[in-house]
Amino acid sequence: MLEINRIYCMDCLDGLKKLDDKSINLIVTSPPYNIGIDYDNWNDRMRWEDYWKFTENWLKECFRVLKDDGRICVNHYLSFGCSKKKFEERMEQEVDVELVRIAPLFEIHHIAMNIGFKHHSVAIWMDRTLSKRTAWGSWLSASSPYINSPFEGILIMYKKIWKRKNKGVTQISKRDFVDLTRGIWKIGTQSKQLTKANFPVDLPEKCIRLLSYEGDVILDPFMGSGTTAVACKQLGRNFIGFEISKKYVDIANKRLSQQTLPDFYDKNNNQKT
Repeated sequence: MLEINRIYCMDCLDGLKKLDDKSINLIVTSPPYNIGIDYDNWNDRMRWEDYWKFTENWLKECFRVLKDDGRICVNHYLSFGCSKKKFEERMEQEVDVELVRIAPLFEIHHIAMNIGFKHHSVAIWMDRTLSKRTAWGSWLSASSPYINSPFEGILIMYKKIWKRKNKGVTQISKRDFVDLTRGIWKIGTQSKQLTKANFPVDLPEKCIRLLSYEGDVILDPFMGSGTTAVACKQLGRNFIGFEISKKYVDIANKRLSQQTLPDFYDKNNNQKT
């Protein structure tokens, strides 16, 4: 088992193999989207068949390292699409369809179920950076309307049993529990762009509060700017993560060194309304 409460600068496929079997309580992650984002040193323009194979490989390792009552939360787009021209510009590869539409979270679910994961639910949230985009396709016509989907989803699965074997200390209010179990989450926006696609700390914080106990070990194979680790430190969880970019690891470690709470908490660690 690698040392906990550290972010390792390495490819997650190499790092995951260094973790012991059944050593992780909860995985919270958002893998590269593969839609042409200019990450620091990651090719986000893979052919989709290669991306799905990569997804299968890291999910297999995640399945191995999870405890039998362990859970996993994977954040990705519910549906993504753009024109043939725009897609080719982003992906630097030719396609033979006029409009490219994919449903990443559905494909990840299919891959995970084949590996052995069991389905629990999907929580959805609105990416406000996409909510005001307009792309109608055929205007006022059924010919070829384009439906914009500004939502991301958090696929929640588990390894063998959903109910935790042992109880622990939880940190969630009655109101938050009710809101989160409804499956439509209000996620605060990330005001500072630390990386090209960093998600708000509110996202892993909600997963961690709802699905883990104090002292649990939380894994993020794609740690990025350290958002999951920051949430863990604030909530009294142990963490371990992997990130291929040294630049992003440095950003993450700097964030972890700052003993400040996010702006949606007061000094008593109570969530503001």
